[in-house]
Amino acid sequence: MTDLFLQITSAVMLIALVITVTRQFHILQQSSYFNLRFWDYLKTLSKGRAVWSFVFAALTVALCFVSALAAMCVAAVTCLVRGIYAVTKSRSAKKKIVFTARVKRMYATLIVLCGLVVAASFFAPLFCTVLSAVMLTFSPFMAMAVNLINAPIEAAARQWYINDAKKILKSYSNLKIIGLTGSYGKTSTKYILGRILSEKYNVTITPGSFNTLLGVVRTVREHLKPDTQVFVVEMGAKQLKDIKEICDLVHPTMGVITSIGPQHLNTFGSIENVVKTKFELADEVEKNGGVMYLNLDNEYILKAADNYNHKGYGINYKDGYVYADNVSCTRYGLKFDAHINGRVIPLTTKLLGSHNVLNILAAVAIAVDMGLNDTDIKYAVERLEPVSHRLQLKPFLNGSVLIDDAYNANPSGSVEALNVIGSFAPLKRIVVTPGLVELGEREYECNVTLGEACAKNCDEIILVGIERSKPLAQGVKNQGFDETKLHIVKTFNDAAAMLRNMCDKDTVVLFENDLPDNYAR
Repeated sequence: MTDLFLQITSAVMLIALVITVTRQFHILQQSSYFNLRFWDYLKTLSKGRAVWSFVFAALTVALCFVSALAAMCVAAVTCLVRGIYAVTKSRSAKKKIVFTARVKRMYATLIVLCGLVVAASFFAPLFCTVLSAVMLTFSPFMAMAVNLINAPIEAAARQWYINDAKKILKSYSNLKIIGLTGSYGKTSTKYILGRILSEKYNVTITPGSFNTLLGVVRTVREHLKPDTQVFVVEMGAKQLKDIKEICDLVHPTMGVITSIGPQHLNTFGSIENVVKTKFELADEVEKNGGVMYLNLDNEYILKAADNYNHKGYGINYKDGYVYADNVSCTRYGLKFDAHINGRVIPLTTKLLGSHNVLNILAAVAIAVDMGLNDTDIKYAVERLEPVSHRLQLKPFLNGSVLIDDAYNANPSGSVEALNVIGSFAPLKRIVVTPGLVELGEREYECNVTLGEACAKNCDEIILVGIERSKPLAQGVKNQGFDETKLHIVKTFNDAAAMLRNMCDKDTVVLFENDLPDNYAR
């Protein structure tokens, strides 16, 4: 009977492991399945949970030598507590886990490992009970181990999908492929370009944030249509060669670099590597005899532009192919004149921010070169809708206005968003932000700068994250901001509760960045 209780205890703990690992797989998915990034997340967690996990495992193992029945009961309680915690975390997650084929394969591998332990428990029940307790206690490392075990399978599946996408692309004889990259602005520019070009062509764009190699592969396999004439490909990167990988698949003949700045420096290592990676797109377009459209207002792009066949655009840089002037910003959007080849196209749009002027200029330059007339361009620009969570105007609490910029996570774009809300004076202006991440050594400095911009442009400031907000608060205080108007809260939910009592019809609120769940603190 003792052996049976030990076998049940082992099985219950392994069930608890599978339940617990759902959370670990979720964070791994948000970390792009990189174990090192997952480890960075683990280092931010409170040590208290790890201690309690160890205590319950040690208690269970100790009871095995005294009363197997008691050990089984403790294991059952542990499983129940972990199950409740996993469900609660899943419901409160900002971005839910997506049960992709890869995640399902990870579950399959874990269940096979657990099954082997259960089978072995018939021969060595005590040993397997102890092993199950260890596996449960170190569940994050089990998730990482499963990720490593599956690496060869994922590599083979990845290559099969890539080869299939290449075959599909080869079947299109006259497909025009336009690549888009940049530290920021690429997603917005992609949607703007797709909308304008759709006035004349059948256009497919990479949806959402499908800007990795496999995201583009999936787009090719699932979204390209037989009548697609133009394929607009957003290309994201977190390390050298990421853009080249995508270019080797799609071979663009036109390309846009919207911006270059200090983003993902923890993986790139230096701004020089960021520049080199973004210009991998220019290298490919040049090789294919095409032309690049470059934001010459950006100092990094301007320095490298002369090495490539390009057409420049800008607001401050007036010597490019297309430029803007007479820019004005209101709560309803933007108005400006686009100058291109001696033509002046007056444009109005619902979009906000001078960076969106640049994004529109890039799209207009390509649209003109692809034969669209002024009327088509003006019509499309007037009907542009903001990208979800990118300076998106929305009705908000008690008749107030919300500027939703929750998906903006770059230094220049975030400061620009603060300038946008600053233009809404004399309305009461409130910003809610947790700051910026993935900036390596520059993260503290950039968050101080962001805090200073908050102080210059806002009447009330709500910072999210007790530890993370420290550099932001420092920037706010540097400007001599009234500290009674500075609020620091633990979570966005706490900020939302505070806003209920702060907003009225004469208030505008900016949500600036909203960190995913893998940034615990």
